[in-house]
Amino acid sequence: MIKILIMLAILTQLFYDGSNFIGFGINMQATTKALWALMLTIMLWASAFVGIRYVMMEFSAGSLAFARYFIASIAMIVPFLLVKNKKLPTLRDFLGFFILGFLGFFVYNLFLNQGEISVSAGIANFIVSQLPVIVALLAIFFFHERLNYFGILGFILSLCGGLVIVLAEKNVVSYQGIILIYIATVSGAIFSCMQKKYLTRYHPIEVISYCIWFGTLALSIYLPKAIHELSTSHFSNLLVIIYMGILPGAVAYGLWCYAFKHIKASAASSFLYIMPVLTLLMAWVLLNEKPDIMAIVGGMVAVAGAIVITRFGVKK
Repeated sequence: MIKILIMLAILTQLFYDGSNFIGFGINMQATTKALWALMLTIMLWASAFVGIRYVMMEFSAGSLAFARYFIASIAMIVPFLLVKNKKLPTLRDFLGFFILGFLGFFVYNLFLNQGEISVSAGIANFIVSQLPVIVALLAIFFFHERLNYFGILGFILSLCGGLVIVLAEKNVVSYQGIILIYIATVSGAIFSCMQKKYLTRYHPIEVISYCIWFGTLALSIYLPKAIHELSTSHFSNLLVIIYMGILPGAVAYGLWCYAFKHIKASAASSFLYIMPVLTLLMAWVLLNEKPDIMAIVGGMVAVAGAIVITRFGVKK
């Protein structure tokens, strides 16, 4: 654990403490660092879908979410303390961080975990990859943007892709899982839209730390159940939860916030489209999961719609 905390401190210095990475002679511009941050983020998040699918064989959705983000909350202490010139949030901003934590960590993880009981890791990621479509739709109401003809086309493609995914599933339980993951995706989209204004006033590490801590506080209602399930779980599950809490849970969100601040939102979000392919490969190798070809085709159509709507379909 000490080595992991040291690694977190090094990563924080690399991405946040100027252009020189002291001791290694590395000099990177903000954009270059942001691109590296994005690539690392996508790889870590892709692996999280596989980890959730693996652990949910023995854990309940709430217990896994709490255990994972309790670890993430501890892991975020080191980067948070290393941030210079921290600001004390106002009471109103504290309320905003609580809402963000509730949407981005309580609701999102609860519904995603429950959904992955019956939906494969790869297909779950295809569904979540439509998050930019929902962000684009929300932007119409919150940021006064509008869809052009390409936007309408992308939206239709995403709907068709989602419908194909549903039709590819064989039972009612899978349908329910898909609905739960779509709810998680909507919650994640609202989180993505709301966090942008806080990134203009606070350091990215501050924003994600407050959100994770408040999200974990909300998830603490599952503490008794988590303790029971952790005490009876196989050791391999504990290792996976620790991994998901520290790397995809803490490190990846911090890297994403950094990238989101230094790269245009549309460009940063486009990296999400790579994630389902990585998840499919990881799930195939690690879990021996081979999703239905029809579901994969539906996922690719949905991702194509997301690309169209985010790259060509939105006007200020």
